[in-house]
Formats: sequence, C-alpha cells, structure tokens
Amino acid sequence: MLDRPISSKELIMQSWMPRPNTGIFWKDLIFLLFIVFMQTTVAPALLGKMGHLDFLTPWLVITFIRQRAPQACLFAIIGGLLLETRLAVPAGLYITAYLIVCTLLVQIRPALSWRYRTPWLVCYASASLWLVMFEGFVIHFLQTASPLRKWEFLVQTILKIFIAIGFGMLLSRKWMKLDAEEPVPQ
Repeated sequence: MLDRPISSKELIMQSWMPRPNTGIFWKDLIFLLFIVFMQTTVAPALLGKMGHLDFLTPWLVITFIRQRAPQACLFAIIGGLLLETRLAVPAGLYITAYLIVCTLLVQIRPALSWRYRTPWLVCYASASLWLVMFEGFVIHFLQTASPLRKWEFLVQTILKIFIAIGFGMLLSRKWMKLDAEEPVPQ
C-alpha cells in the first residue's frame, strides 16, 4: 500500500463524514440533527408507507457505549426531544425510552467485550425492540391504529427492527476487531 500524504480536501471530507461519537460535542450534535432529519423527512418521502425507519436508535446506542455517562444522557434527551417534535402531543415517550436504554447501557458496558459482534447485536436488537414495544404500547393505549392495518403495522415494525440492527452493525464494525480499541471510556 502506498503511503502518500493526505490532502487537506481528504482530511476535511474524513472529519465531516457522518458518524457517531466524533469526540466534539457540536459536531456530534450536527450529525444527530442530520440523522433525525434523514429518519423523519427523507426516508418517509422516498419510501412512502414503509419509510418509517429507525436510524437514530443505533446511532444513540453507539453514543451511549462510547460517551461518558453525562454526555450520553444529554444525547439521549436531545435525541428524544428531536423525535418528540414529530408527535402531535409530545409526552416524553422517546425521552423516557432513550434514557432507560442509556442508563442500562452505561451500567453494563464495562462488563462486556465490545470487540465481538454479539454484544453489539444484542444491544441494537434489545434497544430497537424496547423502542418498538414502547411505541406500540402508546399506540394501543391511545387506540390510534385501525384494526385493518395490524398486519401492515407488524411488517413495518419487523422491517424497522432489522434495518436498525443492520445499520447499527454497519456503524460499529470498526470496533469489532480483535485488535481494535475498546470503545468504553475509562
């Protein structure tokens, strides 16, 4: 492989590539806004009824694992507030769900080895499932879903969970090597 100097244009492109946990608060906040914009505006416009995908949960799971506890909780609140803006009656649904996931991950992250795929997979799956169950409970409680659309809702929910897991595994692949740095802050 050739060792050539990196140009300033390549350096700028690498530093502004959207990724969770850049280490700079304001840049992480801009990327969080970008992900929420993609999830709430672009995906539904492109995919129609099946466009309600979840890109934010895997993004926040990485943030919860990589950031220190106060910053992780702050991003959970900001991410929850950003999703609350699309609800007709914001009631803390997403803030509560994300804070629960954040607290749980902050507590268990030192006990797991993040160099393997299994902890990442379980974290993405459980966080996505938790969020879907929380949303489902609220929809059922408010009775806003019509009975004729239950199969469509089920298919959309399963698709949402699998895409969130796949997106999360794609984002965290650089920490899944045996010689990689452990992502947990010391």
